[in-house]
Amino acid sequence: MKYRFYGDQLQLVRYELAIKRDFGDEEHDEIIGAASESERDELLECYPEAEVSEIDNSGYEWLDGMKFTQEQLRAGELERAVELGEEAYKKYLMESDANYQMLELDMRLALLESGVKIDELYSVS
Repeated sequence: MKYRFYGDQLQLVRYELAIKRDFGDEEHDEIIGAASESERDELLECYPEAEVSEIDNSGYEWLDGMKFTQEQLRAGELERAVELGEEAYKKYLMESDANYQMLELDMRLALLESGVKIDELYSVS
């Protein structure tokens, strides 16, 4: 997976353009990433000799467009998202939300007060 940030928004890099730069007696390769076909095409207008490679971001498409603050990045939130995967990460976000936790506690208390065991709720079909 290759990505970049536009502000705090994650963008998957879908294309890489390899550009040869001539600096007098030295030649350097430069790699520029493009997040969309239109961005790739604009870069090809400026660098028509560039070699284009398509990046395989299979399985990570769900991350495209997500926002991460600098604090979240320093805390390893992006790595956590990648490690957990889409479903588990969404569940993690929901369960770590203070409102969700309060609602769950309220529900458990209401069940206790009415004499219903939480296991009984899950076994009912």
